[in-house]
Amino acid sequence: MSGSGAYDPLLNASDRETTDRQSLNHGEMDIAGETVSRTTTEVDLEAAAANTLAPTASTPTRFRRSRSGTEPALKRLIVLLVVPAVVLLIVFFFISSISSDPSRDASPIAAPTGISFPSGFNMKQSWGSLSPYYETGAQWRGISESAGRQMYGLPNDQCRFQQVHIIHRHAERYPTGGALEKIRKAARKFEMMTAPPASELSWISTWNLTLNDELLLSSGVGTEFTSGSMFWETHGRLLYNATEKGEMFYHPKLNVYPDGTPRPKIVLRTTDQSRIHTSARAWAAGFFGVYSGEEDAPKDNDDLYNMVVMQEAPLINNTLASYYSCPNSNSRKYTTGSKLYREWVSIYLADAASRLNKLLPTANLTVMDCFAIQTICAYETAAYGYSRFCELFTEKEWYGYEYREALEFFGDASLASAVGAAEGVGWLKEVQARLEKRLLTEPFAAINTTLTGNEETFPLDQPFYMDMSHDTVIISVLTALGIPFENLPSNSMLHPRLFVASRLTPFGARLYIELIDCPEFSETQVRLKLNNRVLPLTGVGSCPTSPDGFCPLNTFIDALKIATAAVDYDNVCFGVPVGWEDAEEFIVPKDE
Repeated sequence: MSGSGAYDPLLNASDRETTDRQSLNHGEMDIAGETVSRTTTEVDLEAAAANTLAPTASTPTRFRRSRSGTEPALKRLIVLLVVPAVVLLIVFFFISSISSDPSRDASPIAAPTGISFPSGFNMKQSWGSLSPYYETGAQWRGISESAGRQMYGLPNDQCRFQQVHIIHRHAERYPTGGALEKIRKAARKFEMMTAPPASELSWISTWNLTLNDELLLSSGVGTEFTSGSMFWETHGRLLYNATEKGEMFYHPKLNVYPDGTPRPKIVLRTTDQSRIHTSARAWAAGFFGVYSGEEDAPKDNDDLYNMVVMQEAPLINNTLASYYSCPNSNSRKYTTGSKLYREWVSIYLADAASRLNKLLPTANLTVMDCFAIQTICAYETAAYGYSRFCELFTEKEWYGYEYREALEFFGDASLASAVGAAEGVGWLKEVQARLEKRLLTEPFAAINTTLTGNEETFPLDQPFYMDMSHDTVIISVLTALGIPFENLPSNSMLHPRLFVASRLTPFGARLYIELIDCPEFSETQVRLKLNNRVLPLTGVGSCPTSPDGFCPLNTFIDALKIATAAVDYDNVCFGVPVGWEDAEEFIVPKDE
């Protein structure tokens, strides 16, 4: 559990009570203009995120009539206290009434915004898929707090990794085209203001939009390099017996079979999209130690690994960008993310739009503009380390943003989409084939059999596999596998929940499928770690309920067979999906 005391959507009721009592101090907190009493008892931060807090009732003060004949003196005292107070109130209301522009007086409309909050809330962990990578916080429900958090993440020093399969998301990037267009629309409204903003937002008058589009940022290169380096430290050392052989960094001489004969070079997979390809190269640089400084260490990538680059294009099979081979994934009839998140934006940002339009009286900002401004905060922070736009929203509104992200992914790539699982089954089929050590030559889902039918591009006995991909693909893989996500309503915030976008797919997200051998197990065990947190596999095929997240290898392979057989890919992606016959296409409002 995180020590920050911040709201955690995953916590159950008892966990939240403990966290709340540790993190809240006596005092007052202003929520959307209302002052509420804050104590250390029965305060639920999660409820504060999902519901507007009401002021606590005050206890009336009772005065007893004096029996000692002192009423006249008491009355004179009351008069001396009350009359000046009444006069001051009259003067205050008079001054307020003659204000030249009351709509721009920030004091009565100010909200508890800013970079830091009394609760310890970290807004960067509520930016959904735009959150920087983090792995702190509570474990997933059903998993013990110690699981995966020992040395090397193994239960004891007698256990060893046999193999690891990774699907990895690219790291920090500039906005995609659609997101950037929403940002540009909000920026144009700032440029067209005919009246100056309130003094505390005067900086907006000179702000310029300098964000580019699509490309990986330098901070993203750092995230991926660190990820590769850490995978070497936590897994690579054991997979290659580096410590026993006296090696601190990867070296090709470590890449041998148990009998000492050389293995083929490791094959990594990526796509031809710039940010994916660059992320894969940065990860590889970290893992293979190209900057180790070792005198005999190879520096040429071609001496260290082979990179299979898969094409991203419509109707081209590619499990790392599987939406391209599934035409229905582009339909707002069979995906609901656009509809769901807009319904929620109209709720959670209504107060923000009203507040900001008072501070920027001629901007005419909509709730969608306010949403775009929230994304400016996240993108500028990724690009420049800081953004003043982050100061414009309340803690509650950042919780709302996190939930907005969840709704979009849930509706486009998970259970509220006809194609969610279909976009993940291809990669699961590839994992199954690797585990069974066989090539894939028969067409299935988004699999490119030209690549999977050749052992040079689809090797079957590597110590690890790393596939660089996208956030939606990771969500679809988890959905297809059967991770028990809840249904998310769009008119209120579900809490607690498993579907928390910043935990599932932050920048640099990574899903590890680990094969682990331990003396206490007669069979190799499979464990899934998502962003260094062990995933519960209860409900995934016949995998048992385990506080350590373990599932026997053969049982897990059977679960993969069940998951891939459950999807009628051709009908889902090219026909009319079962259960969606009467679905209506969502039309994006023209004013957007």
